[in-house]
Amino acid sequence: ADKVGLVLPGRINGVTRFGLFVTLTDSGGDGLVPIRSLPDDYYIHDEARHLLRGRRSKRTYQLGQVVDVMLIEADPISGSMILQIFDDQATSSGARKQPAPRKSKSKSKAGRRKARKAKTKNG
Repeated sequence: ADKVGLVLPGRINGVTRFGLFVTLTDSGGDGLVPIRSLPDDYYIHDEARHLLRGRRSKRTYQLGQVVDVMLIEADPISGSMILQIFDDQATSSGARKQPAPRKSKSKSKAGRRKARKAKTKNG
């Protein structure tokens, strides 16, 4: 429990529709990386190939892959661990949730100009 926040090396030893099971290299302990904590995408479970693939990013997590994980939660009584993939290149989950700026203002100005020209011609 005192190692929460620590980044550790591990290897994916199980792939399910709800996440990844990772064995930590140093301790041999196993933990779960919930699918909801994977970076910025909707992940599709390919059961035959033992992998999760991001629909948009095509980012893949597969059986046997070496990954760095951050310890999020540890229960010393049950020995369970909740992990998160540590990827310093992935953007934070909040970064991409901002909608793209719309260009409707420039279109509305153009529409107003046309309306003004039409009024001056007719009036």
